Amino acid sequence: MASPEALQIGRIVWAEVADQNGIRKQRPAIIVSSTADADATGTLKIVAITSRVPVTLPDDHVLLPWHPQGHPRTGLNRRSAAVCSWLSKITASDILDVSGMVPGPELLTILTKIDANQ
Repeated sequence: MASPEALQIGRIVWAEVADQNGIRKQRPAIIVSSTADADATGTLKIVAITSRVPVTLPDDHVLLPWHPQGHPRTGLNRRSAAVCSWLSKITASDILDVSGMVPGPELLTILTKIDANQ
């Protein structure tokens, strides 16, 4: 289980997340709820990350920094995007691994897109 300080907003974690068809798969996701919210409810809101990024980026996608050897900040090693309409909830015990952090500008864009769709 991840330490409480690792469960901050913008943290990239690996968890089993269901897709639109209900098929569960281990994938990276971004914590988009505050640590205080997680402490109060026991759940964390996440946005899934996909590596199936179309050439023309959909409005609900935000490209994330990556590098073939693993980006120094995000830890992502392939072209990836946060899918802001793909929200899910997990508990801290669902987290299999902790990766990097989403840089501020991308995180702000992700949170803005989530707010616009709610």
